[in-house]
Amino acid sequence: MSGKNRKLFKYDEDDILEILTEYLAEANGFDTFQSTAILLGESGKDLRLITIISDLEDDDIRSLNLEKIDVEMDFNGSHSDLYKCITKETDKK
Repeated sequence: MSGKNRKLFKYDEDDILEILTEYLAEANGFDTFQSTAILLGESGKDLRLITIISDLEDDDIRSLNLEKIDVEMDFNGSHSDLYKCITKETDKK
């Protein structure tokens, strides 16, 4: 291990949700915000994040049902967009 610069991390669910939510808020132009988030599914199988980020004045955010949103909503992350592009190209052949 000599000469290697390694850092080990172990995060619990709250840490993971906070990191992901803060990243998404910043990437979408939020300076101050409130959020609600949940991790659903099983690691290595169907793990997914459902999160809502809104202005501080959006008091209704906590009353939204994230499990229901999960069922009704398609994936919209950058990797799901990449997958859609790849499968469309494959379908054309």
